[in-house]
Amino acid sequence: MAPVKRPRPADDEDPDTSDQSEVVGVESARSNLRKDTAKRVRMSYDESSDGTSGEPSDDDELNEEQATQFRTQQQGSSALENAAADNGILESVSCSNFMCHGYLEVALGPLINFIIGYNGSGKSAILTAITICLGGKATATNRGQSLKSFIKEGTESAVLSVKIKNRGDSAYQPEVYGDSIIVERHFARSGTSNFKLKSAAGRLISTKKADLEEICDYFALQIDNPMNVLTQDMARQFLSNSTPQEKYKFFMKGTQLEHLDGDYLQIEQSIDRIDQDLAKSLADVGRYEEEACKAKSSLALSEKHDSLREKIRNVGYQMAWAQVEEVEQKLALTDDELVKIAESILKAKQKADHCTELFDVANQGHEDAKRVVQELKESLAPYAERKGQAEQEHKTAMKNAMEIQGEQRMIKNQVTSSKKAIDTAQNSINDEYSRLEEVNGGGNARRLAEIESKRVALADAKTRLGDHEGGLQSLEEKRRCAVQDLEQSKYPIPQKREEVQACDDRLNRLIKDKGKQEGAYHANLPRLLRTIREDNGFQQKPIGPIGYHVRLLKPTWSSILEKSFGAALNTFIVTSKGDQTRLSTLMARIQW
Repeated sequence: MAPVKRPRPADDEDPDTSDQSEVVGVESARSNLRKDTAKRVRMSYDESSDGTSGEPSDDDELNEEQATQFRTQQQGSSALENAAADNGILESVSCSNFMCHGYLEVALGPLINFIIGYNGSGKSAILTAITICLGGKATATNRGQSLKSFIKEGTESAVLSVKIKNRGDSAYQPEVYGDSIIVERHFARSGTSNFKLKSAAGRLISTKKADLEEICDYFALQIDNPMNVLTQDMARQFLSNSTPQEKYKFFMKGTQLEHLDGDYLQIEQSIDRIDQDLAKSLADVGRYEEEACKAKSSLALSEKHDSLREKIRNVGYQMAWAQVEEVEQKLALTDDELVKIAESILKAKQKADHCTELFDVANQGHEDAKRVVQELKESLAPYAERKGQAEQEHKTAMKNAMEIQGEQRMIKNQVTSSKKAIDTAQNSINDEYSRLEEVNGGGNARRLAEIESKRVALADAKTRLGDHEGGLQSLEEKRRCAVQDLEQSKYPIPQKREEVQACDDRLNRLIKDKGKQEGAYHANLPRLLRTIREDNGFQQKPIGPIGYHVRLLKPTWSSILEKSFGAALNTFIVTSKGDQTRLSTLMARIQW
């Protein structure tokens, strides 16, 4: 409320008492947001007047000076005067790359602050920074048309920060912000701009401008009010070039009467709409009353039908018991299924035991195979010796056969030569007979003797030829027997070698695959896994093969699990269609 004015002194008032300063009772306005803030008390003093003229006199000026001095003394003596508010006060302002400042931080006092400096040193930049940081528009500062014009030349962005005091009983959300609220505004030449509300500890609370406006409304920080923020241009215009109409507009804006007028207009429009809705609702009241009467009649009629309600109640009971019976039937079916499952589990256990026995038999077979392989290796030693002896005998027989064949060829040549000699001798005999018959001389006896000796030599040659042919047949028979023995001795050796090699391969595979999962999968599995790890195109890496993530706790269940899973143990798990397509491409590329 405005201070209560003192009454004008009456004409019969004592002039001596009028010279003294008299304090009149006043009332000070206090905001509920600043309960601890003590405002300066405005005091009024009696003005000396002679009661005959309304014009000021020298006594009036003297009284005014005395009143001023008294007011100054009162302000200095009062402990409650000029006490700083606990909240809503700007504690500091900082700006970076803003207007002419690379970095500037100003700590403000709790009451009045005077900032002095040369022209162009950036005094007005502090007020402009406060206006823009607390949500004001660039055009409201009369310093630029956009935020980009406030960024220092040579830089791309600017940062403003204002620290607001937030203590006392009327603090704004002290459990969230603490003793201070830090408001930051970041903007760049690209046009981006954002707010950050931080606590006293520097923790980010919000980035919404609506929250900043709520804080400004709570603390009554009216940035667009010229009574709070008066720029140089507006002050110059107000003092020199403003008309009474513009001063009135300034008054309306500064006292928030213009804003109140807009609020009153909105309230009136809301009242008009409410009146229209009320008129429509009153028109429907009669219809609703008729419907209420009909509903009451229906209710009274329904209350008379007790038997019907009893029947409905019984039907409800029957429905409940029917549901119970249905649940019991389902429970019985579930029990039957549990019995069947238990039987199947028992059969599976029996089958698992049988598989365990088969595994033991196979393991015993493996041990037997290892023992047989060892025995075969030991039994190969005498066969190797026999093989060496047979090969030596074969070589000897072949050598003898070759010698016999040479002798046979020589004997055949001799027989042929003997036959030729016989034929020649027979021809000579025949010629001699012819000549003897012609000559009929005394050398006939000698020639007959020569012929007889030739015949004896021929018989002897024929005898030796027969002996050689008989020996050739016996040697050929021996050679054939030796070749058969050699072939028979060669036959079991390759067979035994193949058996030994097969047993060695099986033993090596068993030793190699023991404890290794890769042995049960495709040979290209390590390459596929390495390709999946190196490929960065998956949204989420595939998981697999599934068999890698399955651990057999009891070997008795191995055959059952293998039969249940089947080929699923070789598959992979993906989370999207794109990953499935990519994995299929990788599998096709490495021939999986």
